[in-house]
Amino acid sequence: MLVMLAPTFDGSSDAYGRLALATGMLAYDLKSRVKPGVWSVLRALADEEQASDLAQRLRAEGFPVFVVPREVAHDPSRRIVTVRSLELRSEQLILHLREREMSIPFGALSCIVRGEVHTGQVPARLLTPSSSTFRAVVPSASDVQMFRESVSASAFDAFAAADLHFATVLWAARLDARSFDFSKLGLRSESPASDLDELVDTLAERASVRVDRGVRTSSVVSVLLQAANPRGNTTVPPANRSKESANDERFDPYSRVIAEAERLLSQARKVA
Repeated sequence: MLVMLAPTFDGSSDAYGRLALATGMLAYDLKSRVKPGVWSVLRALADEEQASDLAQRLRAEGFPVFVVPREVAHDPSRRIVTVRSLELRSEQLILHLREREMSIPFGALSCIVRGEVHTGQVPARLLTPSSSTFRAVVPSASDVQMFRESVSASAFDAFAAADLHFATVLWAARLDARSFDFSKLGLRSESPASDLDELVDTLAERASVRVDRGVRTSSVVSVLLQAANPRGNTTVPPANRSKESANDERFDPYSRVIAEAERLLSQARKVA
């Protein structure tokens, strides 16, 4: 179970101090885990009751804390479906999928997760350097060859993407900057990533939802990677992946967990 702190945490010295007293954790440790403006994992606990008790105590102290099951990260029912294009109407958006169209009210949109999807394999040795990798300033011929081999072995693709998550269904709609048709929306810049950001901002404003861009800084990512690779092996095994169905063992789980946390936050606000 992931005990998560919402992005509304203000990050002040007083807030960190109160959080340290409430959790029994060191302020230094908290500052490495908790960043204002992004979702953060305070604790990852195996016992559901223990996680719920901790969350209740922290909420009683005024902290926006929620418990998300770790299984959400790889839940097969939370599929990510690529959207080819979309239309913006006054009260709804029309999603154009591979074989059908779907009309969805803006009010059904719960959050948008923006980031980069990485495909391919990155050997663990490149992510966890040891003292043996610290070479002399002037490389030898063997050093140059080793560098070339490591670069080719770690080749991977990366592309800008945004996942649209909904309050009424578990699946998510992915806007893939490589294949999405921005021209139908009048977006024709030379940068698909810039077009994607403009579209995401428009959708967020229309639906009054938050755009999460914390995949590079949130402690959620490191916790999920540790859970998926308990021995530190971050190499993703090859799979049969097409251009549109490519998945990312880092971004995809993060996107699902953030979506669930945002749902819980939204429900709490409605009750309040």
